[in-house]
Amino acid sequence: MPDASRTVTSPMATLPKTTNTLDQLAIGASALVDSIASIKDGSDFDVALRLKELGFVQGEKVKILHKGYFGGEPIAVRIGQSTFALRKFEAALISIIQPGPV
Repeated sequence: MPDASRTVTSPMATLPKTTNTLDQLAIGASALVDSIASIKDGSDFDVALRLKELGFVQGEKVKILHKGYFGGEPIAVRIGQSTFALRKFEAALISIIQPGPV
């Protein structure tokens, strides 16, 4: 019989954290993807679904590689072994968790 007093928690739940969006992360900084806000552009295309298909899923490590010189766009990010260029509004949909001081 399972032990009712035992609970299972996500490893992300145990991290001290601060939450921001990916567009606010500094160049060279890393974080973990927390969630993606759902939004559709004018053509009924689900941007959040596209980002998830590219690998932006909860718990995945993401790093900012570079930001464009004019207006900070595009934002070059590495997730897994892939590098992508995101527009600011796309990066702003991605909530991140930065591990805090231990």
